[in-house]
Amino acid sequence: MDHRKWTMRKVLLFFCIGIVVFALLLQTFLFQQSLRRQIRTDSVENHELSLNKMQADIGSFIRNLKNEMLTIYNERDLIVGLREAMVSDVDMKEYYWRGWYFGRKRFTKDDQLLALYLYDVNDNLVSAYRHNSSTFPRDIYQAEYDMNTERVAEYVHSDRTDIMVSGYYNPREDRDVVRFVLKLHNYDEERAQIGSLICEIDSAALTSIMEKYVDVDQVLLWLQPAEDQVIAITGNASSNQQQIQEELAESIKEQYDDVELEEEYEDNYLIHVGQEDYNLDAYVLVSQSLLTAAQKSLTRSLLIIMAAMIVTIIAFVFLLSRWMTKPVEEMRDSIVRIKNGETELRVQPVGWSEELEVLGTEFNEMLDRIENMVQEEYRRKLLIERTEYKMLQAQINPHFLYNTLDTMSGIANAQNCTLVSGLCHSLSAIFRYSMNMTDELSTMQKEMAHVRNYLYVMDVRNGFSVAYDYQIDSDTMQDSLPRICIQPVVENAITHGLRNVRRKDKKLLIRSEHVNGNLVVTVQDNGIGMDAEDMNRQLEKNDLKRVESGVSIGILNVNARLKKLFGEEYGLRIESQMGEGTTVILTVPAIPLEDKEV
Repeated sequence: MDHRKWTMRKVLLFFCIGIVVFALLLQTFLFQQSLRRQIRTDSVENHELSLNKMQADIGSFIRNLKNEMLTIYNERDLIVGLREAMVSDVDMKEYYWRGWYFGRKRFTKDDQLLALYLYDVNDNLVSAYRHNSSTFPRDIYQAEYDMNTERVAEYVHSDRTDIMVSGYYNPREDRDVVRFVLKLHNYDEERAQIGSLICEIDSAALTSIMEKYVDVDQVLLWLQPAEDQVIAITGNASSNQQQIQEELAESIKEQYDDVELEEEYEDNYLIHVGQEDYNLDAYVLVSQSLLTAAQKSLTRSLLIIMAAMIVTIIAFVFLLSRWMTKPVEEMRDSIVRIKNGETELRVQPVGWSEELEVLGTEFNEMLDRIENMVQEEYRRKLLIERTEYKMLQAQINPHFLYNTLDTMSGIANAQNCTLVSGLCHSLSAIFRYSMNMTDELSTMQKEMAHVRNYLYVMDVRNGFSVAYDYQIDSDTMQDSLPRICIQPVVENAITHGLRNVRRKDKKLLIRSEHVNGNLVVTVQDNGIGMDAEDMNRQLEKNDLKRVESGVSIGILNVNARLKKLFGEEYGLRIESQMGEGTTVILTVPAIPLEDKEV
């Protein structure tokens, strides 16, 4: 008795403590979510501010570089030669070393110039500067390793007038190279193009600017033009961040317009800032772990407060439970006596509250009803036990059948009986798919796999006398379908449509496609045909009593399931002409399996 009395108080104590703990945990969780969003917002704003400053510095660097490149117009005799080469075949060999002098004279050490190429309007090399002639090609259009040449040629022969910023990896130098391409024009009304100037610098020139804005670990910062490869990257990143960065960079290069930015990527988030003057975007990948330091400190404080409140609640509830549970214990003693055989005894409604009085009164009425329900409950219990036994037995029988068929398939395969092996394997797959009803919905792909297994068995049975044509649209493979709704239609076509056809060209077509937002599956045979009007009337009537009684387990069953699951406007429809064949059209909403809750 004392043990039960203590247990009841303990339950009340735990209940009250649980509510308090739940409320505190909920408050902590909501606070953490709010704090996390605020910290992330601040972090995004700070990084965007840093990236904007960095883009301003990089823009200034590019403008200075562009100004240095524009001084090529000061080489008047060279410009005159390019103009003449534009209209006639002029020998430009005398200008070959002009690029070397130009690169040495106009570019500083901070520019980190690696190579400079000057071409006429016909892409003929005029002059070049290379800091290392063994690692940089004499002519970029003849380089074997430069994967950026086609992009340069496309820009040079386009209508663009801005400076092109791109990049490539030089395997001989083992470094990333940033390439700037500037078109040269006549300063007249027509602005005819007379050539192009290509300037290649070490990506470290940009990296040195970027490193000013990367001051924490687990941050990865890179520059990448739209639909181009990464030209500069810096930051102390984890291997996971590097992998995410490579995937994002490839997506930006291949399909820039379709890439969704500023979203979370696993435990990281991405921030993107564009460049107003040049096609050069900046991306920074930041780890979420950087945002959790402040949250941990506040969480510890909340846990300390929660522990103090729990201790206070325990003391208060312990005293309160002693006062509240006394009348309940008296009612409990009466209930125990009734349980021990004093079935005529009734509880005396006592207590300090209306609830306890109602509890005693209702309990007495319940005892009266229980006496009338004992026999009925006993019968129900026996029925449930028999049902559970049959369910367990029903699970074992198919499992034994699966294993037996798999064993037969293995033995037949070992004995080189491929036909028997394939037949056993297909039967096992058919039974497994048919018996597995854990989910009422499947996919078009799984349904077709089930149909193919069935048709293989029928081919073995009928001597491969039917030619099958599958026209399955790949977009429909993941659409949802009720389990086993195509195979009964196919079975009906083979059993009733093609069985009595004597000609050798028996054909069966299975097609799936999307039509007006619906998945339409067509099963067509060239058999004897049928009375389509009568069958369509039965399908429209959808007599559930006939289906539930087991009179029809074929297309009427399939039609009833489709209408029950998707609505009266969906289901089966039949088109047929006697002697020419039958077409069964199955229509359901086109819903991918992952959206089946819709």
